[in-house]
Amino acid sequence: MYETIPGVGPRGCAGRRRAESRRGAGASDGSDPGQSHRCGDRAPDPGRAGFLGGHAARRDHQPDRRLPDLGAGAGPAPRARPVPGLRHGGDHGSGDRRRERRADVQLTQAAIDLAGVVVTALGQTSQQRALGTAQQTVQGVEIAQTQRENFINALSGRIAGVEVNSSSGVPGASTSIVIRGVSSISGSNQPLMIVDGLPVDNKTMSTGVMASDAGGSLTGLSNRGVDFTNRGSDFNPEDIESVTVLKGPEAAALYGIDAANGAIVITTKRGKAGTAGLEYSNSVRVEATRGRPEVQHTYGPSAVGSTTFLYFGTPYPSGTRFYDNIDGFFQTAVTQKHNLAFSGATTDSKLSYRVSTSVTQQDGVIPGSRYDRYNVTGSSRAEPTSWLTTDVSLQYSTDANDQPFKGNYGPLLGLLTWPDTINAKDFLTPAGSRKRLTSLAISSEMDNPYFSIRKNVNTSKTNRLVVNVGLTLTPLSWGHLKTNIGVDNYSSWNQLVRHPESALGYTFNGVLDETDDMTRNLNAQTIFNVNRRPVWKDIGVSGFLGHQVSEMKSTYTSLKGQDFLDPNFVSINNTNSRVSMTTIRQRRLVSAFAQATLDYKYYLYLTVSGRNDWTSTIPKGANSFFYPSVSGSFVFSDAFPSIGRFMTGKLRGAWAEVGKDARPYAYRPALEFKTTSYGGFGYGFWGPNLGLKPEFARSYEIGAELGFLDNRLGVDATYYRKQTRDQIVENIRGSYATGFILFNLNGAKTRNEGVEVTLRGTPIERPDYSWDATVNYTRARGKVISLPAALPESYNADTWLAGNVRNGTMPGKSTMSLTGQFYLRVDSANGGHKGELLIDPTTGLPLRSSNFIDGGYDRQPDFLVGITNRFQYKRWSLDFLVDIRRGGDVFNYTEYYLTARGLTKRTLDRETPRVIKGVLRDGKENTANPTVNTIVVVPAVQTNYYTGISEELFIEKDINWLRFRDVTLRYTFPDGFMRARRASVYVTATDLFLITNYSGLDPIVNGNTAAVGGSGGIGVDYGNFAMPRGLNFGFS
Repeated sequence: MYETIPGVGPRGCAGRRRAESRRGAGASDGSDPGQSHRCGDRAPDPGRAGFLGGHAARRDHQPDRRLPDLGAGAGPAPRARPVPGLRHGGDHGSGDRRRERRADVQLTQAAIDLAGVVVTALGQTSQQRALGTAQQTVQGVEIAQTQRENFINALSGRIAGVEVNSSSGVPGASTSIVIRGVSSISGSNQPLMIVDGLPVDNKTMSTGVMASDAGGSLTGLSNRGVDFTNRGSDFNPEDIESVTVLKGPEAAALYGIDAANGAIVITTKRGKAGTAGLEYSNSVRVEATRGRPEVQHTYGPSAVGSTTFLYFGTPYPSGTRFYDNIDGFFQTAVTQKHNLAFSGATTDSKLSYRVSTSVTQQDGVIPGSRYDRYNVTGSSRAEPTSWLTTDVSLQYSTDANDQPFKGNYGPLLGLLTWPDTINAKDFLTPAGSRKRLTSLAISSEMDNPYFSIRKNVNTSKTNRLVVNVGLTLTPLSWGHLKTNIGVDNYSSWNQLVRHPESALGYTFNGVLDETDDMTRNLNAQTIFNVNRRPVWKDIGVSGFLGHQVSEMKSTYTSLKGQDFLDPNFVSINNTNSRVSMTTIRQRRLVSAFAQATLDYKYYLYLTVSGRNDWTSTIPKGANSFFYPSVSGSFVFSDAFPSIGRFMTGKLRGAWAEVGKDARPYAYRPALEFKTTSYGGFGYGFWGPNLGLKPEFARSYEIGAELGFLDNRLGVDATYYRKQTRDQIVENIRGSYATGFILFNLNGAKTRNEGVEVTLRGTPIERPDYSWDATVNYTRARGKVISLPAALPESYNADTWLAGNVRNGTMPGKSTMSLTGQFYLRVDSANGGHKGELLIDPTTGLPLRSSNFIDGGYDRQPDFLVGITNRFQYKRWSLDFLVDIRRGGDVFNYTEYYLTARGLTKRTLDRETPRVIKGVLRDGKENTANPTVNTIVVVPAVQTNYYTGISEELFIEKDINWLRFRDVTLRYTFPDGFMRARRASVYVTATDLFLITNYSGLDPIVNGNTAAVGGSGGIGVDYGNFAMPRGLNFGFS
């Protein structure tokens, strides 16, 4: 039978009397079930959210609201018990035993809330007190008010242990999210994404499926020169009720192999009991670049290089006119958003519904860049009988994105190298063709930036439909059966144009790529839940068991056309030479899982779970694997009343193992279409490995949740450690005698460990004003223990952007290290010259290694801190997020590129003679008496002083920053204003300012895209546009 819900004590608002004293001018009387309150009916605060013990709970007063199913390990207590963090408003029985679990609960401010209901793995819910693993929730209102088009970008700094990185500042740029650091050397490190219990796709398309990249074609872009939107950006932030990040090992063990890197659980908005209403909001944002790159205007260009202008010519004559090409290139961008929703529910909650639509039209600060998205969503939950509940949701989105190229052939490098003595806007001849400046071949002359953004086009259009249908049967008082069937289906069309007159397309007289991505993800899941039942005295047991089948299939159809007949007509029919390629990536996964929870007096919990997966991407015999998890929770403030009188506290711990399979066709590659003269099918570069087996990660964590001062101050701290064995490393070079070049092998081992701390508090709490603050601290370290087959280095070729630096990893080094052909140095300590540069006796310049070596560089930050603050005075509120980073290296590739071409101000002393400190490599360098270098070098004469300079001089160590990410000032009108409730106007600033010791524009960079595995190009700044500063004006 159902049991009564635990009573709720006064802790969390320091008593009813103090709450009632806060009723003042403009305070709500609580009659509006959709009106939120702050600790006792303060002034209306739409969407008010408070961080409560590892999650954020909406403080909504909702009479007669059905509580979520508490699921395993969270059953209600048999008698009323004081529960810290919530104020109880009274229980209301319904007469129907299946509806007995109802309560009128006022959620109020608390720094820790052990009674709160949170979403856990597999769509289950549990009380916070029962959880033995770390998780954290951000409310949708916080995400939406940042006004960021990609909701993932809004999570940065708001969750401990999470690092978000956008590939650039252009509209539609892909964003990666990593939980607890990089652990996979070459595979994906991104978490699983769940929307209302349905796994959804968040991938970024890789250029590897394009015909241009087939067979290592010279027309390939290798995820360097272009970017595609990650599919998580398809979801409208205004439709999100909350985002819960599951960081701990137990959640990964339950969700399975796809959650080996954690999980992001999204709950969408639904209709609220007893309400029916129309919601509308709109905003307009203006954006501008935050900074401008600087180049020298002392020495002129000389077209003597093989790839672009080199500025090692004579000084400009006095009176030379310079055009402000750099400042004049960027534009002020405008973004518009409109959101309309209709939602409601019956007073008995037997039927709820919500329908919404939104329009987003975003222009970028780079001319021609644009991102448009249209969303339509609908959801309905119904209880036609006392034993049946249905839940249906639908989300449709369509978007179009125009992005400039990036990196080596992007418009930024073209803008910086274009001579400032020539107006960059004047880039076409009267006949409409590209204007030439040198006698170099077109492929050797850098593109004009305006020509690049107008002629070299990166366009994509996507249509997506996500449908989720759920049925819950409750034939028994002690359990229920829940089945969900869902499909995530989208089609994406991508077009890349490299104009015949561009440096990138001239060799081939133009290149056109068109790729269709048809992706379908099917998922079916059935879970039987057993409600908590007493087994002996104060001991209870609950649990569930279930089954899941999922299938992913992506079909890429790509066409590449070369040799344009008409240089300005973009059509595959306008090409003279064409190649087509179809790539299919398919995986089927079947799973069975179970979980059981024992609890003692509702303060001591033990949870045991297990899951078995059968995957199609691992050879038979090894494709079935089981992994368990164990977690515990001890609410010591309830166990020891003397402690509970002055604090609230919980200790927790978890241990788990989770498996992870390979990408499709990793162990037995599929045949590929050959682009040679005779066509046909054959194997590609990758050889088979029939001995491939799953990799396993074993992890544990311990933590504590503490609340003080009537829960106005709370601390949530976690230490974790994770070790991955038999890790699958991709693209390992093998013997040519095998007939293949690359292989996928098990054998790598990595270790990750770190600390996460969340501090929440209410320093000021008065009837008319308050101050709430949250601090998230993250320290995550990843290390490579070993590589397969005793390899000295593993790297992703896509990260070898140019020059001689890449994201190589070596045993004993960081998972985010950099390797390169760095300067050679003295090894011996004899003579006191250890570590000094080895100098070429013939040139007086430093020598470089012929092999790739580790230079001690690490892109991992020492720690991250996110500080959120909320100040409220009557109807005014001010929210802002400060993001702090300490340490971590950033490779300023753009600065290296410009220095090697004589454009940076550091090259202005080129006529000054100098002697490079070091030791000659004359055979005596490691003796007690090495030959100290005395050779004089004049860079103006020896231009290879700059053109041959090592990239390591531009890897900037220990980069710090402090940035204002989001600031929102809001005024909320009294109810009835314009015949509306909770109407408000606001101003939101994004990326308002940045304080950093980085010499470039912005250290948040990615030289590649979110599609690249391992650590990718994070921390590599090469031709990237920085995040612009934005100012939003809105009404809701």
